[in-house]
Amino acid sequence: MIEKTKKECIHCNICKKNCDFLTKYDMNLFEFIEKPELRYSCFLCDKCRAVCPKDLSGAQIATEMRKESPKGTFKTEFMKNNYKLRNNSKKKSTDLLYLGCNFPGFLPKTSEKIIEICRELGMDYSIDCCKKPVYESGGKANISQVEKLCHDKGVERLVCCCPNCYHFLKYRLNIEVIDIYKFLKEKDIGKKIDVVPDVFFPCSDRYNHEIFESVKYFIDDYRDTFTDVNCCGLGGGAGSKEPDLLEKTKEKMNAHNAESVYTYCSSCAGIFKNSYELKNVKNFLTEILEVKEEPLSSYGKNVLRFKFKNLRK
Repeated sequence: MIEKTKKECIHCNICKKNCDFLTKYDMNLFEFIEKPELRYSCFLCDKCRAVCPKDLSGAQIATEMRKESPKGTFKTEFMKNNYKLRNNSKKKSTDLLYLGCNFPGFLPKTSEKIIEICRELGMDYSIDCCKKPVYESGGKANISQVEKLCHDKGVERLVCCCPNCYHFLKYRLNIEVIDIYKFLKEKDIGKKIDVVPDVFFPCSDRYNHEIFESVKYFIDDYRDTFTDVNCCGLGGGAGSKEPDLLEKTKEKMNAHNAESVYTYCSSCAGIFKNSYELKNVKNFLTEILEVKEEPLSSYGKNVLRFKFKNLRK
């Protein structure tokens, strides 16, 4: 993408006008290439690509620069490549419920509910990392660990609760990968949501709506309320580098004063409820399964508990 941008950027600056990060540093994508010191300040939301007439991607530029010169990736690789808080088994499972690593941390009751539903259908579950955090940090993502898990368990289809897991693994595994909402529709499980939700789209699904197409089965209509917010603030690990942009995101979200905020990413839900203090934050899966739960702040405690919790009985 770096070479493509050097050749094709027309310096229209549309990207800069649509991105708080690019605006802050007064640069377009071509100029971003000349500032590799900012590679970890990009939230990887790809709003720039959505508006670029040449289909140039700031997320890919940042990722390429991170891979060329990785910095501080050891901790992420150590924790996530062989995820220290994983919960897997040797049980064979043609369909495998893949919760990822964040979902049980923010939404433990919802996680237990969907595990119970899948257990009754003869499915096992996996709490593990898809390795996207490693990939985006510029480290070496050990996808083979996920491949081995699926191979050893005889998995033919991975059912993902997390949009990041879904989009990252879909074209990297040689098995079918579907989202949890498509699965629920297929099994005729879950209730329809009887309100018109204000939807916040997670970065990975914002411009293709692959997962949201499945979500739409459970709603009659929706409002695309938060179009001026490109990322929840957790994307690309940039929040720690750009706390002022994180604060700006918080201000934008609160300014909408929405009756509720519906999303289908547990990480988005978590930061909205616990950091931005938004009211009435809803996760679609939680609502569809009729679980009474808000995103919790006790993330570390929850993921540790799920590592040792046996819900396969």
